[in-house]
Amino acid sequence: MISFRYFYCQKNHKLIGMKKRIIPIIFTGIIVGIMLFSACEKVVFPPVEIIIPDTTDSVTVSYLLDIQPIWDDKCVNCHGRDPDLHPDVSYDALISGGYINTEDPASSELITKLYGTHDSRATEEEKQLILLWIAKGAEDN
Repeated sequence: MISFRYFYCQKNHKLIGMKKRIIPIIFTGIIVGIMLFSACEKVVFPPVEIIIPDTTDSVTVSYLLDIQPIWDDKCVNCHGRDPDLHPDVSYDALISGGYINTEDPASSELITKLYGTHDSRATEEEKQLILLWIAKGAEDN
């Protein structure tokens, strides 16, 4: 016959074993959740005055040679999607996604993010180059 003490010890042993297994699972779930829900856009900066560069000069801004290297160096790590800034699809993603406004470059969503609502890793010179590219018509050249 099984005593009450034997049954109680067996039951507690199973509970202790289950607790030992459940704690790492919960901890792993919390870590994975933090990693999934953290993004580059946690910090919100106050907007700054955007000065549009002079577009009458003869400087040509090449998307492939001047703009795409900025995406590759500073942006693709976080923005592999929405907008997808990988070299083969970045131009189409920016244009079709409504991120570029050639009529009013300062109001472009891309510029708004770079200068105000996004923790941008781009330097001021790179931001100005992107703004100049948009002001000159945002050509895919």
